[in-house]
Amino acid sequence: MEENLNNKEIPLSEVLLKYEKKWHTLSNERILKILKTNQNTGLSTKEAQKRLEEFGKNILPKPKKPNIFLIFLKSFLDPLSIMMAIAGITSLIIGLVSNDFQPADKAGLVIVVVIILTNSFIATVQEWKSENQKISLSEKQQKALVLRDGKKTTIDIEELVPGDIIFSKSGDSVPADSRIIDNQLLKVDESALTGENEAVEKVDDIIKEAEIVLGDQKNIAFMSTLVVEGKMVGVVFNTGKESEIGKIASNISESKRVKTPLEKKVTKLTFFIGIVSVILGILIFGVAFSLKNRADFPEDMKSIYKQMLLAVSSAISVIPESLTIIVKICLMVATKKMAKKHVLIKKPKSIESLGNVNVICSDKTGTLTQNKMFVDGLYVHGQEQDLKEYDITNQNDLINCMALCNDAFIGRKKEKVGSATELALIEYLIANKINYLNLRKTNKRLDEIPFDSKRKIMSTVCEVDGNIVAYTKGAMDYLLPNCKHILEGDKVRPIEDKDIENIKSQLMIFAKKGMRTLGLAKKDLKDLDDEFENKLVFIGLVAIIDPPREEVAHSVKEAHDAGVRVIMITGDHKVTAFEIASRLGIADEEHQDVITGQDISTLSEEELRIKLKTTNVFARVNPEHKAMIVDILQADSNIVAMTGDGVNDSPSLVKADVGIAMGITGTEVSKEVSDVILSDDNFKSIISGINSGRNVYEKIKYSISFLVAANISQVLTILLILGIYQTTALNSVNVLFHIFVVETIVAIPIGMQRERSGVMLNPPPTHKKESLLKGIIIQICLTTFFNTLFAVLSYWITHIYLNGQDTKLIHDYAKGGVYIVIMFSPIFYAILFNNRFLPIINAHKVTIVDKYKPNKWLLILMFVAILLTILTMLPFDALNEFFDFKTVDLDICLLLIYILFVALVPICIWSSYRLITYIMCKSQNNSKKIN
Repeated sequence: MEENLNNKEIPLSEVLLKYEKKWHTLSNERILKILKTNQNTGLSTKEAQKRLEEFGKNILPKPKKPNIFLIFLKSFLDPLSIMMAIAGITSLIIGLVSNDFQPADKAGLVIVVVIILTNSFIATVQEWKSENQKISLSEKQQKALVLRDGKKTTIDIEELVPGDIIFSKSGDSVPADSRIIDNQLLKVDESALTGENEAVEKVDDIIKEAEIVLGDQKNIAFMSTLVVEGKMVGVVFNTGKESEIGKIASNISESKRVKTPLEKKVTKLTFFIGIVSVILGILIFGVAFSLKNRADFPEDMKSIYKQMLLAVSSAISVIPESLTIIVKICLMVATKKMAKKHVLIKKPKSIESLGNVNVICSDKTGTLTQNKMFVDGLYVHGQEQDLKEYDITNQNDLINCMALCNDAFIGRKKEKVGSATELALIEYLIANKINYLNLRKTNKRLDEIPFDSKRKIMSTVCEVDGNIVAYTKGAMDYLLPNCKHILEGDKVRPIEDKDIENIKSQLMIFAKKGMRTLGLAKKDLKDLDDEFENKLVFIGLVAIIDPPREEVAHSVKEAHDAGVRVIMITGDHKVTAFEIASRLGIADEEHQDVITGQDISTLSEEELRIKLKTTNVFARVNPEHKAMIVDILQADSNIVAMTGDGVNDSPSLVKADVGIAMGITGTEVSKEVSDVILSDDNFKSIISGINSGRNVYEKIKYSISFLVAANISQVLTILLILGIYQTTALNSVNVLFHIFVVETIVAIPIGMQRERSGVMLNPPPTHKKESLLKGIIIQICLTTFFNTLFAVLSYWITHIYLNGQDTKLIHDYAKGGVYIVIMFSPIFYAILFNNRFLPIINAHKVTIVDKYKPNKWLLILMFVAILLTILTMLPFDALNEFFDFKTVDLDICLLLIYILFVALVPICIWSSYRLITYIMCKSQNNSKKIN
């Protein structure tokens, strides 16, 4: 091995591979020799540059940049675009083969091409934006203190290489995997990597065991972990993707994501509509072909080419071509709105999944709570004190112990240094207008015994008013046995069994309230040679809590009202977890159990599934337990959202239907693998996201309802008139123009309407595969019925009104009536769908609709659609030839009848639907009374 190390031809990267997973077993001297570096001088700038070229930058794997041309090409693979393209190519081939390709037919092809290109253009722009707007919440380049050329210097962490000597202190993030060669009271928070909540005490000695987990490698500081106490000198041995966190990031970035429920549902709906369109097209062609030899059948339709073209055009018209555009616009608008509400969507298609979530698995700290410790209870002089009324300003021993047995401080710019527990004590003193810094200045610290994980206490010795006093704080399990006296008022007396019982009873009271407790004690010393931590005087108990966010309880209730179950998963103690869950309404009468990670390990999958039905609180869990919970919930057809902030949360974030990362406390890996990032780490934002997601889902369903009804009513009108009157009410170019006006112009603004506040009353889907048509079938049927009815009535009324006149004249008038009704009706009843005056009817309840909210884009585009439709009816030969529509001077009475029919369509749709809604509401109320 030594020979290999001295062989300059072997690249250092190959040498390092031989020591993979062995760094903790090697001595400091051995490691420095392997890495060819010096603890006193570090690497030279020249050598560092050479190694940077060999090992690459110290950065985590990032996704490839999207290619806009590939995105554009892929947009044509959309099922709706493919169906449109096939239909367009079919009509082109038919026209060329038949040598009967008229200007009107060319116009139809132009419309088809315009629709496909418009669809692809919007899809490309939206996809490009979404791929490039993956928001990085850590724009600021991180720095590292490193030894180069014998001098300490600050560099970008990207420039770190194996062999660099680095320096980290409290508050720093470890910049690369490093072997610790020197440390002072070093503690590192490795929760982002291992999931371990407690900070790990680090050492700089050899660890002989070869095969140990990362959490036990206490002489190594891993990249992206946080130094919470002390400081260290380390030598870097792995950077970037070769670091432990980099390996996890690489594996996750290479994994393929499954389609969202929305993508699957749209594909399924498209397939279904495609079959319906083919059937209707064949039916129209069959009827037309069977009637071609009749003398009264129009001459221009006796050609098989014309019959086939009408059939193909009708089939195209059934397909909701603009559905893809509407979906993308809904998602694009929602993405922007949600970003303002602190919900950052990485992939817009995840919005629908978020809206359909019916179970939220949430972390406690920072999401449900404030992630900030506060003093919330105080026990002194033998009783619990009311913090609002109790005056501590004259309690010198209590104040001194909090201020002097404490290493935390808050800077001038409000920067906080120290553990959360000690900072809570400092903030309590500040709130009571006590100058803790002045106390430290006037009461000089003479000695100390730092906190130790075995002793669970810390002590400081200070000179107070000329006397030497030791102050001790820590866990009561360790502190109380060493207390021989108790402070009562201004007097000190021996501690009695009754005092100890009262203290233990108070400890249980605080624990049931979800609080952590610190014991405070003191000892007057004769000199510095006295023992510090025995025969102590008990001062009191301080209870500290990370309180729930004020708004979360309301958000949890809102979630429950919306049919969304909330589950808390935390690493905290079960008593604390249950108390917080009870305060927030997560633990209720139906969910009183608490399951710990240890319990999960002893349960079978089936037993855990049964327990999960009555349990909303999971405490002391490991990362693998979170993934198990998600698996079971999904197996029961739930749509699950999972929150997380650490690298260890990544598997469950990926596994969940919606992975939600924390923007403030979350690691880069958790943000990378998640679907959603909360920029404020607040549970309330999740509910806000669900609200927006449900609005998107509802808008999409209304759009589908509008498009399908308008399209099918047109084809049914053609089919019915063809079967009853043996003639064609509309030709291919009329059909295609209807697509352009109704779908491309009128339908798209539906996706741009305002959010509806009552949408949270809609229950979430009962199953992931629930059809997009659920709840809107009645809308589609009623709209199709009345639109078709009045279109056919216009043809019938024209025949009665002009009875006895020229057959061709009657047909032209009747055709004009059908065209007016079938074109203008959707333009006006679009308002019903845009403002969602037709509530979606679900199996559970009928939702309440909001008041009318104008949509300026709809009003503008309605006006445009009306103008364009009127233009096709003007008496200009070029327009008439292009649109294959022969303008006739309609009788004023007939025109008024047609206009009346156009107005009656939305009126009949709305009134009949409201009647059905009323009947359903009455039925539901009667069912509740019976039950």
